[in-house]
Amino acid sequence: MLVQNKGNYILHAAGVMLIPGANKISEAEWKDFSSHPIMKKVVDDGDVVAEKSFGELTAPKAVELVKDTFDPSLLEAWKKEDSRKTVQEAIDAQLAVINGENEDE
Repeated sequence: MLVQNKGNYILHAAGVMLIPGANKISEAEWKDFSSHPIMKKVVDDGDVVAEKSFGELTAPKAVELVKDTFDPSLLEAWKKEDSRKTVQEAIDAQLAVINGENEDE
């Protein structure tokens, strides 16, 4: 399952580590993480959100998630499974950012 850490910090609880952005974890890991006493508040506040599978997201929501993802292997996996043009373009753009391409500065 996909879990989005909307914060700017790595979160670690119940043996689960979530980097900022999208993370792929098992349902059992999500259950452990989201029921942890400290992380329960973070989840309740909406700072960590469990998402549907990537292919079930609307294109705008998928693009938003892509822009918040910094795991190249996860982006590449999504690129293979999703054929929507706007999503493909967002993935290419995010991979370019991660790889340090298109730096105009």
